[in-house]
Amino acid sequence: MRSTPESEWNDQQVALLVALDEYEAALCRRCGHLLEETTRPEHDYNNPLATAVYLPAPGTPVQCHCCAALERSEQQTNAQNPQHPGAILHAVQLVPRR
Repeated sequence: MRSTPESEWNDQQVALLVALDEYEAALCRRCGHLLEETTRPEHDYNNPLATAVYLPAPGTPVQCHCCAALERSEQQTNAQNPQHPGAILHAVQLVPRR
């Protein structure tokens, strides 16, 4: 007697994963907004006929101190692997100041 292993994913879970993949593919990798919206010519800052434009939000820019620590780590270690600096994984943690 042979048994058939049960699928790890059911149809609904697979459909949700496919939908998430499609949604994420439609987002700008930098700002996270929908490319369908952010790439419209009528939103181009350099288009004199634009109906709306993206501007910095009030109170910005702000510095993310976690991102700044990651940046410092990247700058310090890039020289160690100049051919593939992006291959080095960086992590930071919030620790009490001594």
